[in-house]
Amino acid sequence: MILDSSAAWMPPPGHSGRWILACAAGSAVGLVLATVWNALVLPGIAPGLADIPRLAPLLQALAGAILGACLGAAQAAVLRAPYPDLPFAAWVAATAAAGYVAALGLGLIYGVLAQHAGSMPIVVFVLAGAALKGVLSGLSFGFAQGRVLDRVVAERASWTRVVMIGFLLGTLLGSMRWLILPMSRDPMELLLGAVFGGALEGLALGLVTAGAFRFMPPREAPRSPP
Repeated sequence: MILDSSAAWMPPPGHSGRWILACAAGSAVGLVLATVWNALVLPGIAPGLADIPRLAPLLQALAGAILGACLGAAQAAVLRAPYPDLPFAAWVAATAAAGYVAALGLGLIYGVLAQHAGSMPIVVFVLAGAALKGVLSGLSFGFAQGRVLDRVVAERASWTRVVMIGFLLGTLLGSMRWLILPMSRDPMELLLGAVFGGALEGLALGLVTAGAFRFMPPREAPRSPP
């Protein structure tokens, strides 16, 4: 029975540490590449993009897909140890798609918030944006990844909820850099900020979600000895 096997199953030794590192590294690399896309590449290949309001959000949201692909690849590399049957490409694709959907939704939400930015303190604006980003990203990533986990785990516990908490904590912590440091358009400062913010958000995500795998035995988990 699944209950017997899950009671005996534990992730491989060192899995939590590798998972946390993968989340932090994948998020940092992903946010750097996403920043390069939106701040450097996209303005270069489409300088008049701002004049095409229907197309701009679709292309800008590709930054979310880039972030998701990097995060998903790092996570999948670690998950193949406890879940050998995990489809690597499907996990990366699901995480990239979730990143795109979240970025597209956030772009629309931020546009509405920006219209009211003058009527609210900057701290409220930044924290409200971070909270919305955390919730939307958590729901999007959690749901998409959960569908892939369903293929290889006997029970995925409350994966969407755990991921949402991880993203919410990460985005709130990551938003602190906008309150502490002045806004900058300098490319090097943007990239350094992306490294710091991405690593911090990924670290929070990894720390919150690492323990969930204890409750997600693989479908073919070994039974406990008699």
